[in-house]
Amino acid sequence: MTVEDCRVELDEDKHEVLNRYRTGVESALAKADLLKSLDVTVLQAFVIYIACRRQYDKGPNISKFLGNAIGIAIKIGLHRDVSTSEPPPFQLEMQRRLWWQIYILDINIAEDRGTDPRILESWFDTRLPLNVSDASLDPDMKDPPRNGSGKTEMVLSLTRSEISNFARRTIFSDQFCEENCYPVLSASQKCTTIDLFKEKVEQKYLSHLDQSIALDYFTTVSSNLILAKLKLAVIKPRARQDQSMLTHINFRKVCIEILLETAALKRHEKGSQWLWTFPNHIEWDALTCLLINLSLVPKGEVLDSAWQAVNETYEHLKTDGDARRDCRWENIEELRTKALFSRDMIQINPSQWGASPDDDSGFEGSNTMATGSPQQLGLGTLKRHREDDIGSSYSSPGEPEPIAPNCRSQVPTVQSEAQEHLPRMWALANAAAAAPTAIDSSSYMEPATEPTDIPSSGTGCQWNATLFERYFQVLGSEQKSPLEQ
Repeated sequence: MTVEDCRVELDEDKHEVLNRYRTGVESALAKADLLKSLDVTVLQAFVIYIACRRQYDKGPNISKFLGNAIGIAIKIGLHRDVSTSEPPPFQLEMQRRLWWQIYILDINIAEDRGTDPRILESWFDTRLPLNVSDASLDPDMKDPPRNGSGKTEMVLSLTRSEISNFARRTIFSDQFCEENCYPVLSASQKCTTIDLFKEKVEQKYLSHLDQSIALDYFTTVSSNLILAKLKLAVIKPRARQDQSMLTHINFRKVCIEILLETAALKRHEKGSQWLWTFPNHIEWDALTCLLINLSLVPKGEVLDSAWQAVNETYEHLKTDGDARRDCRWENIEELRTKALFSRDMIQINPSQWGASPDDDSGFEGSNTMATGSPQQLGLGTLKRHREDDIGSSYSSPGEPEPIAPNCRSQVPTVQSEAQEHLPRMWALANAAAAAPTAIDSSSYMEPATEPTDIPSSGTGCQWNATLFERYFQVLGSEQKSPLEQ
C-alpha cells in the first residue's frame, strides 16, 4: 500500500501501522523462541517477515535477521537434501522451497547492501524445488510427484530461484566468484552470458505462459526486468571508475528497458498483488543512470523512448509519498534539471556538442563466438547434482573500449535564462561525452569544487564532478540496506 492508500483505507499513517505490526510480529517470534526453535513453521514465518521488512527504510538490521535465518535453516538441516533420516516427500519439498527462499533473500539483501552473499556453494546441496502445482502435493503422499517441464504454479518461484542463482556468478565480487569456484568474467562476457541465459529462461519457463493471465504476465515481465537489472549492475560505473560507459547507446537502452518494464508492472492492475515482492528502490538506479546519460549525450538513438521512460517514472515517483521522503529524491530532482538543461542546449545550438552516442564501439566487445565449456562461463550444471541448471557454450567477447568523443571549448549561445546555469552545467554543455581517467577507489578523495567561471580554453574535456557525486550519492544510498538505521 502507498502512503495515500494507507491513509484512505486505514485512516492511519503508513509508517505508524508498519511499526505496530512489526512490533507485533517480533513479539510473536520471540514468544516462539525463534533462535532456539527447530520448527519449520516458525522459520517460514520469520522468512516472510524478513522478505516484507526488506521493503522499508526503518527498522532493525535486516542483514542480521537474515544471518539468524540462515543459521536456523542449517541447524534444521534444510541445506542438505540427503540425511540419515530422509523426510517424507511432502516435507522434503517444503524444506526445499524454504531453503531456496532464504537463498534468494541472501542474494537480494547482498545486492541491496553492496556486499557479497553469505551462503557459499560448498555449504549446501539442496536441489531446486520440483516444478509441480500445489494440487500434486499432499502431506500423506508416499512417493514424490513427477517433476514437470511446462507451466505450473511454481514457475514464478523457479524463475526467481534460477535467476538468483545465475546472479551470483555475474554481479558480485571476483573474490566471491573465486571462493565459490565460479569463473571470473569480464563485463562484456557477463553481458553475453546474461543475454544467453535470458534465452534459456524464455525457452524453459516463459514460453509456456499465457500473457493474458495476470500471474503469467507478471512472471514474464518481472523476469525480464530482473535480468535487465543484472546487466545494468554489470556495466554501470562503480567506485568512480569506467564513467565513460554512461555515454554508450546500449547503456541507455538497458536503462530504458528497466524503467519501461517497471512502469508496465505498475500499470498492470491485475498483478498489483505481487508488486510487494520488488524492492521500492528498483527504479532509482536506472533513472539516475539514464538522467546522466541524457545530460551528457542529449541526442542519438531512442531519445524519445528515453524521455518517455524518464517522464513516466518521474511522474510516478513524484506522486509517491515514500519516494518523496527518500533522501535520494533531491538528487533525482537535480539530475533531471541537468538533463532538461542539456536538452534545451542542444536544441538551441547542436553544433556545440561532441560525437553522437551512436558510436557504440566496444560496449560489449566482439560478437565472434568462441567455444567454451559451461564451467568456464559459470552456467554449467552445479557439481552438487542440482537439477535442471541452465547451461550451454558461450562466447568470450573482447573487453569494452571506452569511446572518446570530440569536445568543444567554446560557450554555446543560449537564451538568457539558460546562461545563469552555465557555471554549474559547463561540463555538460562543453563536453557531451568525454572519457575520464579512471580513478582508483582505494585512494579516492572528495572532488574539487566545480568552477564558478566558464572556461574559455583548454584541450581536454572533463566530467562534472558534482554530477557524478550526485550519481554516487544515489548509488551509495541504494547499496545500503533499506532497514539500516
